[in-house]
Amino acid sequence: MTTADDLIKFAKKALRNKKFIVAIQREPYIHTETPDGIKLQKTAGGAHILLDGILRQIGGLMVAIASGNADSQVVDKHNRVLVPPKEKAYTLKRIFLKKKELDGFYYGFANQTLWPLCHAVFVKPIFSAAWWDMYYKVNEKFADAIIEELDSEEAFVWVNDYHLALLPKMLKDRSSKITIGTFWHIPWPTHEIFRICPWRKELLQGLLGSDFIGFHRGYHVDNFTECARRELGVIVDNEPRSLEYGQSQTKLANIPAGIDYHEIKAKLERHKNINRRIFKTHYGITTQYTVIGVDRIDYTKGLIERLKIIDRFLEKYPEFQEKFTYLSIGAPSRIHIPAYKALNREIFDLVEKINWKYSTSAWQPIYFIDRVLPRERIFEYYRVADACLVTSLDDGMNLVAKEYVICSENDKGMLILSKFTGAAKDLKTAVLINPYNIDESADAMFSALTMPKDERIKRNKAMEVAIKENNIYKWAIDFINKTFENL
Repeated sequence: MTTADDLIKFAKKALRNKKFIVAIQREPYIHTETPDGIKLQKTAGGAHILLDGILRQIGGLMVAIASGNADSQVVDKHNRVLVPPKEKAYTLKRIFLKKKELDGFYYGFANQTLWPLCHAVFVKPIFSAAWWDMYYKVNEKFADAIIEELDSEEAFVWVNDYHLALLPKMLKDRSSKITIGTFWHIPWPTHEIFRICPWRKELLQGLLGSDFIGFHRGYHVDNFTECARRELGVIVDNEPRSLEYGQSQTKLANIPAGIDYHEIKAKLERHKNINRRIFKTHYGITTQYTVIGVDRIDYTKGLIERLKIIDRFLEKYPEFQEKFTYLSIGAPSRIHIPAYKALNREIFDLVEKINWKYSTSAWQPIYFIDRVLPRERIFEYYRVADACLVTSLDDGMNLVAKEYVICSENDKGMLILSKFTGAAKDLKTAVLINPYNIDESADAMFSALTMPKDERIKRNKAMEVAIKENNIYKWAIDFINKTFENL
């Protein structure tokens, strides 16, 4: 199994004297004003948590958008601050945006154009020239911030995700001393879908400024290749996969992201005595079976389908009524966007309808918690939940699924996982479902909750081995290695 020490040794050798810079939209730490002064908070889970874990091991610089109301009060004249506070393991450089910039870049183009364009969930993307202009402008701000840090040094820049598709080319146009690896964390659509985007060529050209582009899954690589071939006429070399465009060559590969197995296990060690009473203590839940779901409230997560599955499960298996509870932890997300506002209303209405349909004076089937909870608290819930329900309609990876497998006790819990997550390829022994098929998914939940103990242990151990072997440090090494291969 690859360790943090392996990553440190590899990075020293691979990067040599190059400066290591990570570019990502969301910062992992924010500073906020409180009655007791400025406090630092760690932001909720996502790709930035993976990159924070890597930077804490090998050091370097992260460039991200400021989001705390006291962020500007703790940075130096170059907008930098050392993080985390006690370790001071790496430098966080913050980019400060005006409200108009954030609206156009993040709430507009990134999340109402690219996000629905890349996820096959039948939500129509919105194309706005004003949003595109702001997206371009913010990508330029990232490029300027990174160049400001370089002087004449050589650097390796790790660009992350759909927010920064234009950044690789912008950096290459400004400096020949930068090696760029880009990881695209969400799905890449088929050409039939991608071709409707008015700025499709600019997005492809921006990404092809990279020396290497990584995706979670092989079909994402295939989709990107086909889009670049049909839109830009790139020359494709399949062994290994690379695209020639102009005077440059960009390598492509699928490298599924891992998570820090040992970090999560270490956190759980502090809570050895956690048991099912935690559900009674926190929510008054005393039922025999508790199924958990943890998500951002997003239309790609299949939350409406999940509630319909639970409804059908209770209809089809009435013996579970008054013995079963579904605990949903739903972190509010992008609430300024109309589609997300409508989704929130639909979720609350459906939860109320299902609870009204089945509740008794002493029991309700669904508890919906619409706020962010501390990560360690969620790990405690994972540890003792009888199952975790992941119903994504389209997902690059889905780290919740992997976290649940690590936290859950092998002989007690079971993962019920959508086939449409990237994680499904790694976690083959989960109970796999098509969340659009409500009846079969309800049967799958019954199967997960009534599975013989021996089979549960066998399935969970197989998934745990896969997660251990393909952890965050192996992912980082593979990504860096692919970027510098043949350069």
